[in-house]
Amino acid sequence: MRMRAMNHAELKELYDRKARAMARRPAFARGSGQTKVHMGEGLACEAFHEDGTVRADQPASEGGTATGPHPGQLMRAGLGACLAMGYRLWAARLGTPIDAVDVEIVCAYDARGQMGLAPEIAIGWQRISFHVTIVSAAPPDEIHRVVETADRLSPMLANLSVAVERSHRLTIVAARSDEPTTVLERR
Repeated sequence: MRMRAMNHAELKELYDRKARAMARRPAFARGSGQTKVHMGEGLACEAFHEDGTVRADQPASEGGTATGPHPGQLMRAGLGACLAMGYRLWAARLGTPIDAVDVEIVCAYDARGQMGLAPEIAIGWQRISFHVTIVSAAPPDEIHRVVETADRLSPMLANLSVAVERSHRLTIVAARSDEPTTVLERR
């Protein structure tokens, strides 16, 4: 059974209540996460979480069978989803209406690092670009406040190495309009 999404006011109340409880009892804020990964034949893996399963594989060109997204795609998807959810939650907490959020992530890497071919090449992502588009009737300064707060407090961004060069681009589209009202870029 699919649950109904919480509206702006319900999200605000939920997270205000959580914040009050955690401020009174810091132990409520502590937790852990666990995933069990099983790999049988080939490169495909099943990742089991407390509330579901995710399949990861490599494309055929990398020796897999393409039965699921590869780990880099899953990481980008997790990062993008975390950012989008953070914008929605902080918008609710800060009283700023947001109609829609799109996050596009582009990563640059040099596979020679992970292949052990060039020790001077960083392993993994070298650069990551975020292009966030937010549709809202709120004034641009309120949207900037939401994005800056959500980015600063994002657990997934905090988990990224500081060695990864980052660039952010924000486009704000006025609700019921296709014209961007403001663009903010930062590095």
